[in-house]
Amino acid sequence: MSEQLRYEKLDSSIEKIISSGEFASSGDEQIDALARLASGLRGLPSAEFKARLAAEFRKEGRSNLSRVTALAPFTWLVRQRAFAAAGGTCGLAAGACCVSGAIASVTGLATAAAVTNYIHSSIPYFFGFSVVMLLACLAWSLRPQGFTPRAFVVTVRRHGLAFGSAYVAVFGASMALTMAMGLY
Repeated sequence: MSEQLRYEKLDSSIEKIISSGEFASSGDEQIDALARLASGLRGLPSAEFKARLAAEFRKEGRSNLSRVTALAPFTWLVRQRAFAAAGGTCGLAAGACCVSGAIASVTGLATAAAVTNYIHSSIPYFFGFSVVMLLACLAWSLRPQGFTPRAFVVTVRRHGLAFGSAYVAVFGASMALTMAMGLY
């Protein structure tokens, strides 16, 4: 007997148990053993177990309520940390010219005038690369839902704040660093 036929027989036996509550032999010893097991599991868990579990959850819920309400504002951030990290990485890519210019200036590898010229001429390329990275991250986020307008709006609304604020913070910090050093 093929495996597919055995699965169908087992499925049929379990369907009979669910619908009528009675076990009927299929003629196959292994299938009958599994069906008897399914018959024994029918109706589980008991009502007393459900009541006891519900009481435990209610008691546990009350003791943790103050902790949960204190951390409520941060739960959004915890769920969005991957998107914030991706946004920060894209922001770092945008500000890489500023950071690398500041490092070159501090280490003495280049003069302030050379670094300023480098930053002014290369920032559009780094910024463009970061936008490409942002779009790639958006495509990666949309991949499971499909590339529909509705999925786009939902994804941007759900993750855009974490993504965008991390991007702006990191890119802004790199720009502020070079401005404070007088390089931009």
